[in-house]
Parts: sequence; structure tokens; C-alpha cells
Amino acid sequence: MIFLTNCQALLDKEPQNKISLEETFQDIESATVALSGAYRSLFDLSYLNGNRLLYPDVAGGNIKHATLSNARLLDVYNLAADPGNEDTETSSSSGGMNSTYSQLYSILNNLNNIITKVPAITNGTARTRTRLVAEATALRAMIHFDLVLLYAQPYTYTSDASHPGIILNLKPILVSESQRPRQTVAECYEAIIEDLNQALVLFENSTAIWSSGSTKNYMNPSVVQALLARVYLNQGDWQQAYTYANTIITSNVFSLYTNQNYVSSWTQKNTSEAIFEVSVPSNYNTTSLGSFFDVTSAGASNNFLQMAATNDLLDLYAATDVRNKSSLYTTTTLANTVYSFCNKYNRGNENSTGIKVIRLSEMYLIRAEAEAHLNNFTQAYQDLNTIRQRADPSATALSGTNQQELLNLIYLERRKELCFEGFLMLDLARTKQNLNRQDCQGIRCSLTYPSDYFILPLPAKTVLVNPFIAQNPGY
Repeated sequence: MIFLTNCQALLDKEPQNKISLEETFQDIESATVALSGAYRSLFDLSYLNGNRLLYPDVAGGNIKHATLSNARLLDVYNLAADPGNEDTETSSSSGGMNSTYSQLYSILNNLNNIITKVPAITNGTARTRTRLVAEATALRAMIHFDLVLLYAQPYTYTSDASHPGIILNLKPILVSESQRPRQTVAECYEAIIEDLNQALVLFENSTAIWSSGSTKNYMNPSVVQALLARVYLNQGDWQQAYTYANTIITSNVFSLYTNQNYVSSWTQKNTSEAIFEVSVPSNYNTTSLGSFFDVTSAGASNNFLQMAATNDLLDLYAATDVRNKSSLYTTTTLANTVYSFCNKYNRGNENSTGIKVIRLSEMYLIRAEAEAHLNNFTQAYQDLNTIRQRADPSATALSGTNQQELLNLIYLERRKELCFEGFLMLDLARTKQNLNRQDCQGIRCSLTYPSDYFILPLPAKTVLVNPFIAQNPGY
């Protein structure tokens, strides 16, 4: 991606300032810069370059801290997230998840400005303007979805999803409108799905706008369809989850890594299995997701080598599985204790690789889970075995007719295949499973579902200044 030098200046425009908005969106070039800046914001440490992918594995039991010095997300690890934690968006130390909340709403404001202002721009073609709105709308849906996953109980927590969700941000917010109530989770999902469907329609009538980078780095119809598969999976709409996952798989646009190139694929960009990948900004030389697993930087800073794999995760893999301890992890000794660090993002700072946000293997597992709920056991096992035997060709093909047994196998495979990609805690919550962390030194290592602590608190500052919302229970 080309990130122009005035990107951040555009993003810093106050949404309630009419004059600055008119200056920002005076032509198609300025609007494109603003959208480029929104993509750049995805790579912040508080979002996809850190917290969003780390939190579910830290809380869910895939990660333990190899050092407690400046340990990131330590309050989350203890299942005692602190609403008053004054973390920052750029801090690499012990920050919690509060900056993620504020960062995502900041991005939403920027996207809403694009969606609202671009149609009135007079230069450029109509198809170009439509493309800008399509990508911004898809991004808005993805960010709302992440917010509701992190800060609200799962869709099935109540029978009609009438429990508190998040504040939907669907237009530029003026000062007079900044204090608003939370919508229900059902209303949040309805808005997210509406945005994704609207984006698909807009993409059909648009023209690509980016002259550099891979199409995998930008919102496009395939990314939207994959997001719909995720959303419907979390909603429990099995037919729709199946439909969209199947659309991606059968499109033949993407292909699974082979067993032989699985490990090396994580050091490469825009690979065959990547559906959406956040690219590393040019000349990037600060803390990245990979820094927390980066053995090459051992000793350079206490911020490195924080996130080690738990023994109970490592014990799930057979010796012949390409994802096992000897293949996909680097083992080192720190303070007389042996730790294993995942190589999915083992390179930090200027050597960072792109963040693989959505992969084809996830679509196979979504389709398998949907098929299991639709009682298509033969097909579900085929998809499950595709992922299992890609990783371990010597694994015996599984089969059966017991639905819960099949679902448990799919949940297990999701943990093995998607570890360190931001799923485990969210999967436990949506499938109503208890949390039982085995290799755990936290203050609290287990939760019985349902529990207040399967989700994060809202930042204390947000609750204090907004009389229309209440803190999540338990915090």
C-alpha cells in the first residue's frame, strides 16, 4: 500500500468540524488518502498488530507469559481486566484492552466520514467513488463485529440476543450526539450484516482503486463473504454460515497450503491461503505482533519473548503434525525454564510479516461446523479431515454419527489450526464451554460458563462520561 505522508493529518480531523471535513474530502485523491489511512490504522498495536489477536489466546489458554516484566495484557491473563488501565495505542508495555476500544471507535469515525462525504465529491468516476464507499462500509462492518465480540456476551447468551451489545457508530458523530446508548446484540448483528450485504452490492458497481499492493490487502467481495461466514457462525445461522464458507472454498480463488510449505508460508506475504492480510507499512520499525514471539530479539527488550505457548496446547499435536513443537515453534531457555514461541509471527519490527486476518482453513472449519449442525456428518468429517490430514498426512481419517462428538473434534481442530490468530476465548464463549487453563500461573485460571469474565469491560472513562451506558457486569 502507498501511505502518503499526510495520512495521519487527515485522520486527526475532528468529525464534528464541518470546515475540516470539507477540506479533507474536497476531491477523490484526498478521500483515497483518508481510506489508505484507515487501512494503516488496522496495523496499530492496539488492534490487528497486537491486542485483537493476542487477547483471545492469552485469556483462553494458548499463551502464558515468559516474563512478567512489562508483560502485555497481564490483567487479561488473570481474567481481571482493568477498566481503568491507562494503556495507550502505541505502548508495548503492560497495557490492557482499553486502547483497543477507543482505537476502533476512532477508526469508525474516519470510515463514516468517508462513507458520508465521498458520494458528494465531484471529480473522479462514479465507479471509483462507489469503490471507496464499498471498502469503507466493509471495514466498518468488520470493526463493529470485533467490538461486539470483545465487549458483549455472545449472540446466544440470551434466547433472542436482547442483551447489551455495543454503541453502533453508523454516521459521523457530532458533539451533541456523542453520548448514546448501547444497542442490543441482535441489533448489532443486524447492522453488521446489512453493511456487509450493502458492500457486496457496491462492489458490483465499482472499479479497483489501488495501483500497488495485493488485492488481499484490501476489502473486496471475497473478504466480505468470508466475514459473513464468520458472522453467521457466531450468530448460529448454520445455513448461511455454510453458504458463505462454501462460496469461498468453491470459488477456487484460494488454495490451502501444502504440508510441505505450511511452516514457510508464515514468513511470506499474500499467500495462496490468505483471504485478507493486513500489510506492513513501508519502513516500519517499531513494535509489532511478531515482537512478542521473536526469539531473534531475545535480550533486546523485556517487551520481547513475552508470549509463550502453553504446554497443554503443545501437547495436542502429534509428532507427525507439521504444526507441532519441533516444526512451528522455536524453543529457548529463559531463567532456567524452557519456553516455546510460535513462528506464525516470529519476526518483529522491520522484519514483520503481514497479519493474516482470514485464511482459507478457517472457512473449511466454519463449513464443517455448519454441516455438523445441519446433520451433514459425512461432509463435515470430510472438511475436518482435510485440515487434520493437511497438517498430519499420517492421521487416520475420522468418521461418525454423533453430533456432539463431531463438534468437539471441530472445536479442537480450530484450537490447533487457528491458535495465535485471535479465536480461542471467543470460541469458548460462543460454544458455551467452560474455560479450564492447565498450564496457568494466573490469579484465576478457570471459568464456568456463563461468566461475566468471558468478555472485556468497557473502559472506565467511557462509562463515566456517558450516562446512557452501564459497565459490563462483574467489572
